[in-house]
Amino acid sequence: MPLLVPTAPTDPATEANRAAWERLSRWDKPFLVAFSDSDPITGSMAPGLRKLVPGTRGRQHPVIADAGHFLQEDAGEELARHVVDFVRP
Repeated sequence: MPLLVPTAPTDPATEANRAAWERLSRWDKPFLVAFSDSDPITGSMAPGLRKLVPGTRGRQHPVIADAGHFLQEDAGEELARHVVDFVRP
C-alpha cells in the first residue's frame, strides 16, 4: 500500500492521487470521516477531508480515542457502531 502514495510530483501515482482528491472535492453524498486520536500516519488528514468533501457538512465525525492507524483493528467495535449510526435511516 505505501507504494500507492506519491512521495514526489514526478511519482507515477501522482496523477491518480490528484484525480481522486479532485473527485472528493465534488462528493456531495453523505461522507463519514472517522479517525483515531493517535494515528501518526494519516490522522492529520481528518480536518482537511471534512473541509474538502461537501458530503461531510452538517454531520458529526468521530475521533476514536486510544486507537492507532489501523482503526478497524484497534477499535473495530466502536468504529462499527459509528458506521452503523451513519448509515441507519
